[in-house]
Amino acid sequence: MSGDYKTDMDVIGAWKLGYTGKGVVVTILDDGIQRNHTDLVASYDPQASYDLNDNDSDPMPTFDELNRHGTRCAGEIAMAPNNSFCGVGIAYGASIGGVRMLDGKITDRVEAEALSFNYDHIDIYSASWGPNDDGKTVEGPGRLAQAAILKGIRLGRNGKGAIYVWASGNGGLKDDDCDCDGYTDSVYTFSVSSAAEDGTFPWYGEKCASTLTSTYSTGSNNKRMIMTTDIGNGCAQDHSGTSASAPMAAGIIALALEANPSLTWRDVQHIAVWTAEPEPLLKNNEGWVRNAAGLYVNSRFGFGLMNAFSFVMAARSWTNVPKQRICTTVFPSFTKRSISDTSGAIINFRTDACAGQINEVNYLEHVQLVLDIVYPIRGHLSIFVVSPQGTRTQLLKVRREDKSPAGFRHWPFMSVHTWAENPKGVWQLEVDDKSGRMEGINGIINNITLVVYGTTEQPAHYATSSRRDVRDDFVTNNRKDIDDLWLQRVKRLINDRALQRADYIDGAMRYLDAVNQIRKRSTLRSYTVSEFVSR
Repeated sequence: MSGDYKTDMDVIGAWKLGYTGKGVVVTILDDGIQRNHTDLVASYDPQASYDLNDNDSDPMPTFDELNRHGTRCAGEIAMAPNNSFCGVGIAYGASIGGVRMLDGKITDRVEAEALSFNYDHIDIYSASWGPNDDGKTVEGPGRLAQAAILKGIRLGRNGKGAIYVWASGNGGLKDDDCDCDGYTDSVYTFSVSSAAEDGTFPWYGEKCASTLTSTYSTGSNNKRMIMTTDIGNGCAQDHSGTSASAPMAAGIIALALEANPSLTWRDVQHIAVWTAEPEPLLKNNEGWVRNAAGLYVNSRFGFGLMNAFSFVMAARSWTNVPKQRICTTVFPSFTKRSISDTSGAIINFRTDACAGQINEVNYLEHVQLVLDIVYPIRGHLSIFVVSPQGTRTQLLKVRREDKSPAGFRHWPFMSVHTWAENPKGVWQLEVDDKSGRMEGINGIINNITLVVYGTTEQPAHYATSSRRDVRDDFVTNNRKDIDDLWLQRVKRLINDRALQRADYIDGAMRYLDAVNQIRKRSTLRSYTVSEFVSR
């Protein structure tokens, strides 16, 4: 988004640096993609595609209202430029594929096969689906799907790790919480939320501590939506929800992987934390906190809005982060604690983060608090955790639709809010019934386990620049260099295509202006809640 928008993700800035996603492979895990679409056919990659529903190599969707989602997501990433059709993808030089998996019975096996499909060829998997966003479901990947994700992390991209981009969910109207979604609540996924074009939090958005970052999507009914490809060789003007946000993030990551193919899956997460912009989202939204490491974070938006230019600039000169360390702290002498609708529990517990051992963690990335709680009405519970350095994070908010008596059985609540902090010391867990109803119900906290992920050594970028220096210094001192790089890119295109006409450069510039004008003029229809069945 650009032009008359108050803020943008500066995708054009990344293009001007010469990056289009060339050499990067992205696949959409969804209901299929129309591989012969005018805007997708040139970038379609059969090696990144399969049909798990019909067990063949063709990911073409059923052409009906329920199966256009994957094609729409694919267009955001890879729509062809300069053809005056639907628009242009964020990473229009990338190869795009699709795994058709949602137009049939969805099982753990189907998910596992999709998540591990051709992992030695595919760089980025984009998923805009998950458990029901009904405000009462607590569900995550099954045993096979978890193993598939770990396989992709260990072996994908020649050991650098596949990138799993996931939409954070559309259950806002149901008071849903994406920490109850085990796909977005995973250490190994890149969880993406949405921001409306005016910087506000959309009505469908979910809050949680596992969201890493945000991209644009739709806001209220009178706001513009996302234009992209559609089935039947059409163009959609009403793509929406966090479904639209995840592919945008995947496109930006593709630009970064072209700039630096040596990035690991954790480097990509670090770059997101380091370059996301809270500023466009500060004014109209509560909930921003500054953690003890100085990073601004919000349960609605993660660390802020993705900026393609900043992301790519950081990637170009990035030093790989040190080896991941995982330290698990169990509490054998833990005493069960009672909770009720009139009395909560505050539990203090200490970790040395495996000090002096090979898995010592001094610089946090992810924190998992694995809880076993029995409570008659699960949705009444509110859970907070306070780090040793004082950062207070909500792990669960009240979910009014969740009447389940199942409680939480070994559920790993994950947070990124204490990123870069030192985990050593006393943590505090706060569990309370915040429903406001005095019904005389009681429950028990049976056990807690703390798992901290991070590094022993300080990542190089912590010492060499503040969070925003990578963007501000370059913009201030090197704006002419960007323009020069863009001119060089256009000249390379001329040589590659053997186009020697003098007006080609002007045409390329006019194309970008035209894209902006099309976006300004688009009149988009209102959507209905039913359109958010898929994310």
